[in-house]
Amino acid sequence: MSTEHKIRVLDPTGNPTIAQQGMAPRPESLNGAVVGLLANNKLNAEPLLEAIYDVLSERFELGGRVAVNKGDSGRPAPPEVLDSLASEVDVVLTANGD
Repeated sequence: MSTEHKIRVLDPTGNPTIAQQGMAPRPESLNGAVVGLLANNKLNAEPLLEAIYDVLSERFELGGRVAVNKGDSGRPAPPEVLDSLASEVDVVLTANGD
């Protein structure tokens, strides 16, 4: 008994597009700058960011800090978190805290 069956093979690869974006504009100095500290919820992210902020505060007269934890290391920060942070700070530092 012979039965004809067709096998359909799918190719899951696509043509990725990569958007080229330039570097963000850099401030001439951090003097007076409010620094955002964006942690990713990993164990040492917040202490690492605080340590970096402390080093920067020894070198510059910073305008303060805004610390935010995005809450999930496996996902990008929600747009509302980024928008809020961007409206409050001049620069943002982020870190992986493993």
